Amino acid sequence: MKRIFASLLVVLPLLFSMALVSSCSSSKIQTRSKGVVLQDNTVVHYLEAGQGPVLILIHGLGSSANVWCDDIGLLATDYRVIAVDLPGYGKSDRPKADYSVEYQAGMIKNFIEALGVDKVTLVGNSFGGWIAALVALDSPDRVSRLVLVDSAGLRREAAQTDVPPNPATREEEKTLLLALFADKSKVTESLVNEQWDYRKDIRATVQAAIESFKNKAPFLDNRLQNIKVPTLIIWGEQDMLVPLEVAERFTSGIRGSKLIVINNAGHQPQAEQPKAFTRAVKGFVKSW
Repeated sequence: MKRIFASLLVVLPLLFSMALVSSCSSSKIQTRSKGVVLQDNTVVHYLEAGQGPVLILIHGLGSSANVWCDDIGLLATDYRVIAVDLPGYGKSDRPKADYSVEYQAGMIKNFIEALGVDKVTLVGNSFGGWIAALVALDSPDRVSRLVLVDSAGLRREAAQTDVPPNPATREEEKTLLLALFADKSKVTESLVNEQWDYRKDIRATVQAAIESFKNKAPFLDNRLQNIKVPTLIIWGEQDMLVPLEVAERFTSGIRGSKLIVINNAGHQPQAEQPKAFTRAVKGFVKSW
């Protein structure tokens, strides 16, 4: 049944993501599961591998650090890679909060401080891209590079959609997964079951974020020109949720930014085409 989400549709199609429930261990690269306590005593979990300049990977709404599993080992040959579970997701604490994009951006800034690093490259997918952009705007002295991956944050016209923003049934979860992938064969029954189990654990967090959009949504449209850090925009060519024209708006709005389009990929090119994705990221940050 089609749903009309009224004004929320301006935001919600930009935010969908998922958590790939799998091991991030590699025979060549050791991935460590770690945690850090933030100023408000929230414990944030993250996956870490490699050494060198720091890359922080930020997942989207309804996802977790595991969505970067196929990328961590490939990036960790040259960098210290940190894939964070945002508060309310994965293995991180679930504090009482509105889980808005502004809240999560503040938590990422605290996370960087807690890690004790001076500068980082932020890589954000979907909702995570919106978060990363806000951090780059508010704390440009801490961000060396910005990578926006099928990012949220720009206004769009409301429309009808069959894709549920926060699935309430297993079938709705499958509908969401099918919308995320270019290659529909990746949506196996096993994946649907795994994602549905995870969804039940994070539904309250996702719903709180959705509710926050009713009152405040710090869109980036009029702030793109204020992003001064070097920026790469990566987009899945077959993204059904956020079309390529949104990527072009990011590119035209952020002075000096570069757009790389990855074929045979949907809303999460880092999951569908990890080699092409990590090659693009490495090529962008290699001069840092």
